[in-house]
Amino acid sequence: MPARSRAERDARTTRDALIEAAVAEFSSKGFEAATLASVAERAGVTTGAVYAHFRSKLDLLLEALGLGTADRFLDVALGAARAPAEELADELARGLVHAPMGRRGVLLLDVIVFARRDAEVAEALARMVATHRGAFLRMTQAGVEAGLIDPRLPHEELARLVLALAFGMMVQRALGEGVASETAVSHLAGLLLRPAPQAAREREAHLARVVACAADARRAQAGLQESVAAAAAAGHSLRRLGEAAGLSHERIRVMLADHAASGS
Repeated sequence: MPARSRAERDARTTRDALIEAAVAEFSSKGFEAATLASVAERAGVTTGAVYAHFRSKLDLLLEALGLGTADRFLDVALGAARAPAEELADELARGLVHAPMGRRGVLLLDVIVFARRDAEVAEALARMVATHRGAFLRMTQAGVEAGLIDPRLPHEELARLVLALAFGMMVQRALGEGVASETAVSHLAGLLLRPAPQAAREREAHLARVVACAADARRAQAGLQESVAAAAAAGHSLRRLGEAAGLSHERIRVMLADHAASGS
């Protein structure tokens, strides 16, 4: 890879300085009260330099919190999925218990409160949470398919629980409260991420794929039912619907009856 030019290095230095200045400014004044001009002054650059690197104050906030690059978490999560359940539980515990609070953590709590009054900030935070939940979801799915883990909870519920633990510990640190020990969290994670038996791992991996495919099929079936109901409401005949779905008109009739009975 060719060495970066002087201009590229200077740009990177300026960007890093702005992010650090934003963390300091937002955490001391609050995101709502802080201005881009004050961030620029703290970083020793002009306001124009801020806009050369960031589209808006919200864009700078996301980078200050490390949320703008949250997709990197996907790579970390998928790498962790290759570890046995016991190692994954220990790694998860270390990450939750020893995550530093720092100014970014305090800032995130402030922004969560502010998001209740600002739809744009709320949407940005929701995307961040969805990214991390999706990363953990893919991690557990990869571990199950590899026959390494056999979670007791559905993947989605497990991902939400881990996020709840992470945010709960963050609040405890912000209040100066102690958090659960690494041993306790590792034990809990081990109960949730049950290791697949060594002798049956290959068999469990095949079964996990069946479970995953069945879940996909259920979601597809639910989506087809919704689409058929919407098309029927729009006036399409059972014959036309059957042709479009590759099903008999009688099967379409049953599908519509099931949809009506479910109250959807």
